[in-house]
Amino acid sequence: MMNTLRTSLVFLHGVAAFAPSTKNIMAARRANIGSTCSLFAATSRSYSATPSIASKTLTRPELIECMNDQVTRELMASQTYLSASLWMERNELVGMATYMRDESDEERSHAMGFIDFCNKRDIPITLQALDAPKASWESVEQVWQDLLQAEEENTQALLQFASTAQKCEDHAISAFLQPYHLEQVESEDHLGTILAKVRDEEKTPGLLRQLDGELGAHKSKIE
Repeated sequence: MMNTLRTSLVFLHGVAAFAPSTKNIMAARRANIGSTCSLFAATSRSYSATPSIASKTLTRPELIECMNDQVTRELMASQTYLSASLWMERNELVGMATYMRDESDEERSHAMGFIDFCNKRDIPITLQALDAPKASWESVEQVWQDLLQAEEENTQALLQFASTAQKCEDHAISAFLQPYHLEQVESEDHLGTILAKVRDEEKTPGLLRQLDGELGAHKSKIE
């Protein structure tokens, strides 16, 4: 009997000794959980303060202005070519009218190209009011002269735009503008060739009608 009682007391003493150990373990676990939550919260704040990898490149204000001006310029060029096309149509130069209408469409596509690029870069575009294009000319030669001058002015505007992009070290915009520079070289060359042939009409009667036929057949592909 005494042995049984002694055994029970030893068992109860062991349980009592074990209980504080269990409390200590649970307290340690709670401390670990608290530390983990604090670490998670700190990490979350750190990530929220870090810019997203997908965030888009900020564009300098002067480049935003250049983009908006160029969109307006391309749309204005489209209107100018269309107005010249209508004048040629009234003067029964259908081939030249066709050429100019094609150029009008191309200039508008340029404007849309700039707009699409701006949308990808989150560059705000605000469409501006367009002045009415010139609608009357004294001669065929004057029409082509005005168109060539407009292309030359657009070339200079694009070059200034490119210079601004380089100063701002915006390499994406610089790369985007490259094809437009090359296209301006082609456009000025084509218009210069056409203008020279138009001027030769005084020396070679009938050349104007021949040129009109060529432009109607080949559109913008002028040798």
